[in-house]
Amino acid sequence: MRKLIRSGTILSMDDRIGVLPRGDVLLEYDRIRAIGPSLEANGAEVIDAAGCIVLPGLVNAHLHSWQTALRGIGGDWSSADYFRILHARLGPRFTPEDLRIGTLVGALAQIDAGTTTLFDWCHGNATPEHTDAALEGLLESGIRAVFGHGTVKPAPRPGEPHFSEVPHPAAEIRRLRTGPLASDEARVTLAACILGPDYSTLEVCRADFALAREYGLLSSAHVWGNDNRLQPDGYKALAAEGLIGPDHNLVHGTYLRDDELRVIVDSGVSVTATAAAELRGNAREPLSGRVAALGGAPSIAPDTEVLNGGGMLDCMRFALQAQRIFNNQRTVAALPAGRGAPMERATSGSPIREVTPRHADVLRWATLNNARALRLDHRIGSLTPGKQADLLVVGRDSLNMIGAREPEQALLHFAQAADIRTVLIGGRVVKREGRLLHPGLAALKARLLASGDRLLAETAAG
Repeated sequence: MRKLIRSGTILSMDDRIGVLPRGDVLLEYDRIRAIGPSLEANGAEVIDAAGCIVLPGLVNAHLHSWQTALRGIGGDWSSADYFRILHARLGPRFTPEDLRIGTLVGALAQIDAGTTTLFDWCHGNATPEHTDAALEGLLESGIRAVFGHGTVKPAPRPGEPHFSEVPHPAAEIRRLRTGPLASDEARVTLAACILGPDYSTLEVCRADFALAREYGLLSSAHVWGNDNRLQPDGYKALAAEGLIGPDHNLVHGTYLRDDELRVIVDSGVSVTATAAAELRGNAREPLSGRVAALGGAPSIAPDTEVLNGGGMLDCMRFALQAQRIFNNQRTVAALPAGRGAPMERATSGSPIREVTPRHADVLRWATLNNARALRLDHRIGSLTPGKQADLLVVGRDSLNMIGAREPEQALLHFAQAADIRTVLIGGRVVKREGRLLHPGLAALKARLLASGDRLLAETAAG
């Protein structure tokens, strides 16, 4: 039950180990046993990584995989269109089987593209049967995951309260926490995806945060910080009541003011930016750079494949370039009028003397920082002896990768899913020689297409 990843360039993401230009990783069962040059491992299965990059599996900190069958229908939508079409019209037509096949195929696609851990934020679960079907898809895929139990947000019928006045269903959290997701050491664990201060009353916020803490769960909320949020003081009010801490994660936060963001970071709350989705319909900076400037650990994710691609390679690329745009704009805005103009004309034409963030920074966001956001950094996120054996072997000899010298830049700018030769999750090989090992992929693809076709046809028919 031992495996030896031999002779790769190792990007450990562990500050004590660093980058090894040529080294080995020894695995025993589901754990990393040792990392170093020329390790001895008699009798171990050898995976040749010569000429390849070896790194921890990528961590996707926020994805709605139940929407996989509707990829790419909303890239030109406004934010209002997303809620009006996806949630109000398409969402109610999802059956439990639609959630199962979408989650399963979406999770398999994540593995194929190098993600070994997924925060699956499931808010299409109208019934317990929907919840169980989505969870079944995750479990079947083989991915490591945090299953985020969310809630649908239908328009209220006459006499019914608005969803903002309805606490998270405690009975469902209890059922999952005392049943299939009881263990925090299992491959798939549980989180509570709550409404948060933008979408619920203060009484509901109190109840939801208390529920998550009662069961020892990470809570997560969609937050924007717009003027129309239900709680104008947002996280400042929650912090004053002691409701927030490292057991909470917020996503987006694009319009949060500096004083509130300071409270959030100082409280230890993790912040996940989804730059590709956010910049599609907003002109404000994703929170990655602002969180980093406050001493926090930025977390990044793609959000939803209805709007944009869900792979973490593309997510890192977009996050890098988007943050550089905003950092560069700040640098230019801070220059005294006329400063540097002659030099600019004589040399590069730009006053930018330092380009940030660096590639290594963004790779850390997508591995160790995302693991921290999910409270899993003691188990994953770096190649560290004792942690779970979740790792990637990425080839560098394809036409698009050959000649890419610096390993972080090779990954962020040139690597494709096809370059990921080997994926291991808990020491088990799930992708080998560039081929995903899950059986019956053709049948799963057909079921996904049929699911999406039916959802769109029924919605069009009215």
